[in-house]
Amino acid sequence: MRTILVVVSLMSVLYFACGQHLGLREGKFTFYEIQKPWSEAQASCREHHTDLITIRTETDIQVLNGTRGWIGLHRDNNTSNWKWSRRNETATFLNWDENEPSQNEHCVFQRPLTKKWSSVPCSATRVFICHDDGLILVKENKTWDEALEHCRTLNKVNRYDLATLTTDDDHNFARQTIQLATTEEVWTGLRYLGDEWFWVGGEPVQYQNIPNCPGVRCGVLEKNSNSLFGIRDCNERRNFFCYLKSIIM
Repeated sequence: MRTILVVVSLMSVLYFACGQHLGLREGKFTFYEIQKPWSEAQASCREHHTDLITIRTETDIQVLNGTRGWIGLHRDNNTSNWKWSRRNETATFLNWDENEPSQNEHCVFQRPLTKKWSSVPCSATRVFICHDDGLILVKENKTWDEALEHCRTLNKVNRYDLATLTTDDDHNFARQTIQLATTEEVWTGLRYLGDEWFWVGGEPVQYQNIPNCPGVRCGVLEKNSNSLFGIRDCNERRNFFCYLKSIIM
């Protein structure tokens, strides 16, 4: 008897997903055409991404450009607050369609044409929208090389790496996020090797005043400094940033 090995691509397993990468602050959203109850959609997003999508502003609505599906908004009962699946955050922005929400319907679906929200029984099956954080602060103390390995093991559907900070918004968002760190400095993906500075993600280094032949060779962002970068001994241990790489699939 012959044994037949069937190899199925990851994208096939994930049911015709398509995604859009938006930057460090926004991250990436991925739409799945398969229909699932809300709790199963949540579990799938948490397994392969960060969570069901959180929508906090009208700008977020426009970025989704009419994408339909379960979102992370839900409530426990008719009298409880609406919360987001991610971090159990209480919703302050709501985008209900007319005559919504309904009683005894505790999960939320975004409509494609109106871009408005409808409450739906959580047991109903719908397509869904997952989200990946663009920047992750890891509150573990590791050397630079250990931090790099950790970020690269976060690979699920997408690829993570030690963080590249290239734009003003990248730096501003990272500076906000670093305030939650347990160390005064956080590793980034900046590294000196082979007589040149580079970002491990492959982007060009934009800093003008970086040393040409440094005694220490790994990059950090400092919590209490306005400097765009610092350089430290790669064997020191500190928290670190991982970032979601932009990949065309």
